[in-house]
Amino acid sequence: MTEILVTNDDGYTSAGFITLVKELSKIYSVTAVVPDRGRSWIGKAITTKKELKLKKTTHDGVEMFLLNGTPADCVQIGLYDIVPTRPRLVISGINIGLNIGQARTLSSGTIGAAIEGSIDGVRSLASSLSIPLALRDKKTDFYHSHSYPLFENAAKITTKITTILMNKVFEGIDLFSLNIPFHATVDTPLEITTLFKTRYGRLFHKKGNRFIHQTPPIHFKNMETKSDLKALSENRISLTPMSLSFGTCQPSDSVEHAFKQEW
Repeated sequence: MTEILVTNDDGYTSAGFITLVKELSKIYSVTAVVPDRGRSWIGKAITTKKELKLKKTTHDGVEMFLLNGTPADCVQIGLYDIVPTRPRLVISGINIGLNIGQARTLSSGTIGAAIEGSIDGVRSLASSLSIPLALRDKKTDFYHSHSYPLFENAAKITTKITTILMNKVFEGIDLFSLNIPFHATVDTPLEITTLFKTRYGRLFHKKGNRFIHQTPPIHFKNMETKSDLKALSENRISLTPMSLSFGTCQPSDSVEHAFKQEW
């Protein structure tokens, strides 16, 4: 019996993914279904009009299924074609970099996979680790085994959160987004947070007749109380409960009056 289905959006050689699967496997029965390459910024996209191919393999001692699809595809095929019974949890990560705020959350392939799991009725967790600019500037290879130690504490933190989720029921919550400061340990304070609200600004930069995507930096300013941004600025672990009803809200009297009047 598979207790946890694991995927990510960085691809199967990601140090965050391998480290997480190894740590979870010390306690739980884990099945890994993962994209065969990086699929970041793809959200909850589902592949259509193209045949998907599944391949079983082993990478650095971790057995896994590779799929030439999106993270959400991996969850779909994992739930319906690979695990024999429903897992207790879907986990996506550990992402190389934060997934905080409304804009990034809705664009993230890591969170998209967790959303797919929760849509299908399985509680889900997305896990992401803050990466210091100094490491990025050094062009650190986050897909090599020498980077595994960078994710070990985050894997332990994710596993600790997993154990809590396994033993508790939270009404009205479909998934959780976990964001971890780079230097955090299992003893670092945890904050239950909300998604901060901001635009991410320009994503595409023109070069001749082409446009190149560049991920803009996160600016730690104008921080709302209890937001994921605020928690991380104070070196706290951020855990954001999320609901699939984010597309609806309780209409105010003024909205109802305006539309009834004009209709």
